[in-house]
Amino acid sequence: MKQRGQAVIDKILDTADRLFYEQGYCNTGINQVIEEADIAKASLYKHFESKADLLVAYLQRTHQRWYQRLEADVNNVPEPKGKILAIFDHHIKRQEIRDFGGCPFIKANDEAGTSDPRVLAEIQKTKINLKNLIKRLVSNSGHKNILTDSELVETIFLMVEGAVVEASIFKQTADLKSGKKIIQKLL
Repeated sequence: MKQRGQAVIDKILDTADRLFYEQGYCNTGINQVIEEADIAKASLYKHFESKADLLVAYLQRTHQRWYQRLEADVNNVPEPKGKILAIFDHHIKRQEIRDFGGCPFIKANDEAGTSDPRVLAEIQKTKINLKNLIKRLVSNSGHKNILTDSELVETIFLMVEGAVVEASIFKQTADLKSGKKIIQKLL
């Protein structure tokens, strides 16, 4: 059973997650988070001294959950090259679940990436984590060596990131699926 303090933190973060993703960090006020989480103002400030602290905690938790889901999806695929392609499948699924709202980290970066160095550091950590996963998968893939490992890592990373942006703009997964087919040819 969760301790009361953790239950309140989870309630606040669940609310912030929904609001920051749906309407943006700048358009979400602390009072709205307090009201929709159905908590006392003192409860929020007991756990988060500022809205920026709440954003950092949201990014940390979002990163942790996102990466756990991504690793689980990749680990469900036995074949090394298929693990790389599973990254695209994961992003397709996440965009569909999130109604093509885009990447929560890119969204946060657009709004608050320069306002607090901790925010930018958390966003960069997420993207570095993805790139490191891709590096590990590429090195174990036995790809065709049309590109060096480093070039293939960059190509996959940029293809995924760009296709997620396209999915959010055009509200469809065609670019993620196209990126997956292109990468499949390089493997």
